[in-house]
Amino acid sequence: MLNVTGSRHAFLRISYYFRRAASTHPDRVQTRRLEVERKFIVTPAAGSYLRSNGGGSRFSKYESLGKLTTNDIYYDRDGLLFSIGVYVRQRNGHWEAKIRTGGDLINSAFAEIDGNNAVKEIIKQNLRDSADGADIEEILKPCAEFATGRESWMIDGKFKVDVDKTDFGHIVGEVELTRTLEYVNEEEEKLKELKEKMDQEIKLFMQSYPQAFPVGRPVGKLSAYFDRLGHRM
Repeated sequence: MLNVTGSRHAFLRISYYFRRAASTHPDRVQTRRLEVERKFIVTPAAGSYLRSNGGGSRFSKYESLGKLTTNDIYYDRDGLLFSIGVYVRQRNGHWEAKIRTGGDLINSAFAEIDGNNAVKEIIKQNLRDSADGADIEEILKPCAEFATGRESWMIDGKFKVDVDKTDFGHIVGEVELTRTLEYVNEEEEKLKELKEKMDQEIKLFMQSYPQAFPVGRPVGKLSAYFDRLGHRM
């Protein structure tokens, strides 16, 4: 089960941002994506099972989403954002922020924010001394940069499964469920229940296909990147 109690502060920060945005632009419907994910170890056998649909028709629904490459640059300031579960990055030149609202580095729930202005607002809410009007690259400094080759599938109609291989040789898999939510009048308790429900759905799905999702403790891409440098997240 996801540990959501320790992430209440993150929920309050992002809720404040969207309440503020809604009052500033009442004509716009304020939405965000809630993403719940579980990472897994990608053994040669697991990778083969995913790519071949278990040798054919093992999953109830199976769709290959193809391959893509992402180039990520992560930004922080003296580890302050990472330490509270806020991850700011440029992905293929586009600004994004992921805010952990539950879980840990392996089994996680995130709110995802897109776009330069929205990301700057998240930074402002978490770094109070950030200068108004300053560019993100003036407020934060790059702390990690790598490219990732990703192969993806949609399985059983709703579970997105990714296998990632970084340019420094690390391989890890991820199963995720995503929901689009409205911020206005959203209740924290309902959000907590939804995150736990989504996490349990992923857990049961993975347990149903042990050949694809072997038991073990995976290491995420950022953790592996900093491990190489002798740093800890």
